[in-house]
Amino acid sequence: MSQSHIILVRHGEASTGWSEHPDPGLSAQGCRQAKNSGKSLINELSSYQLFSSPKKRAIETMEIMNQGDKKSFELDPRFIEIPSGNIDADKKKEWLVSIFTTPIEELPEAVKEWRNQLIKWLKEAEGNFIVTTHFMVINALVSHITSNDAISYFHPDYASRTEIFIKNGELTQLILGDDKKTVINL
Repeated sequence: MSQSHIILVRHGEASTGWSEHPDPGLSAQGCRQAKNSGKSLINELSSYQLFSSPKKRAIETMEIMNQGDKKSFELDPRFIEIPSGNIDADKKKEWLVSIFTTPIEELPEAVKEWRNQLIKWLKEAEGNFIVTTHFMVINALVSHITSNDAISYFHPDYASRTEIFIKNGELTQLILGDDKKTVINL
């Protein structure tokens, strides 16, 4: 019998907008959010496998959360934000809004490949994990789990945790992270 508990933590508030800077760190508020999230995960941080997106705001979130325990974490490019390198900075917000409702089969190929890599990781994951990552990574995984037609499913708040429980390869529970925890028992 195998069981996995996967906690996806959205990074804290960034110091500048996603379309304004390619890799911003955390704002002062984002640091406070990460610290609070770390306090709520104190028991899991020392015993779970820890991964982070290689983006600065996700790394800083994990570092702040994990400060009481010097256990290292692994940077994993699969958890990086949605690929948008070929989108002009001034058009990124508009592009992202359109991606929210685009049917999965109509997504750009780079986005489909990124999503497929996340799903592959989820299907192969064994054990317990905490991953600091991004809004769209969390949405891509949750939309897959819930068989949603679009990549966007909900709006996780900064430093919120979304929890996925898997037993013997089957999803048993999903807790959506935001200001109000929403539990979907399956």
